Amino acid sequence: MFGALAKTYYAEKEGLDPKKMVVVGVMPCTAKKFEAARPELVTRGLRDVDYVLTTRELARMIRQAGIRFDELADEE
Repeated sequence: MFGALAKTYYAEKEGLDPKKMVVVGVMPCTAKKFEAARPELVTRGLRDVDYVLTTRELARMIRQAGIRFDELADEE
């Protein structure tokens, strides 16, 4: 749902070219990967969600990048 809104409503509201937008979904299960690839989830010739990461994949990427949330400085 968010991907479709981002590439239609939000793009139009902000004057953005939806062809230049990339929407990445972060979901807890792998089923969203299949869902994002379904042809009926295409709006105006663009996929609603371009890439899908599972929360496990994102956590692995964060670890591999050496990011330690407990060591990050606080921001206001």
